Amino acid sequence: MMRKTMNTMIAMLAATTLLAGATAAEARQGMVRVRGANGAATGVAGPRGIAGRAHGTYQSSDGTVTHASGSAFRGANGSRGYRGSSTSVSPDGTVTRSGQAAASGARGAASSAGSFTRSADGTWNGSRSTQATSATTGNSYSGSTTIDPATGKPVHSGSCTDASGATIPCR
Repeated sequence: MMRKTMNTMIAMLAATTLLAGATAAEARQGMVRVRGANGAATGVAGPRGIAGRAHGTYQSSDGTVTHASGSAFRGANGSRGYRGSSTSVSPDGTVTRSGQAAASGARGAASSAGSFTRSADGTWNGSRSTQATSATTGNSYSGSTTIDPATGKPVHSGSCTDASGATIPCR
């Protein structure tokens, strides 16, 4: 069953990738939808660009349930982006989640990725990192947030640089 869902997701990502190489004017207009026992996928193309998304859920032999989803787009103006996430819940109560996203276009680029885990005993940890760059100024931001294991509170660090790499104040 998971194989069908994964094949559906792979087919959608392959179609999106193939279309991503074409301009929006070259891509055929229309929509495609596929549904399987454990998931579904959709792709669309039109004068403003192309996009695709897919999701699926799977239960492994040990009883762990995993749900994953992803999407991607490419605009007629050259912008593009994607996101993906996965969440797993084990029979013992362990929960794991991870996700990432990125986008780029005429104004710049940004990306973020993070994960979270809650163990069966109730302890948890997580982190997230984010980067962004302005196409206009070349200024960049890079930051991360983690959980302090002693206090359980988030700890953030971040810095900004100009186009030459010199540190500048973040605002």
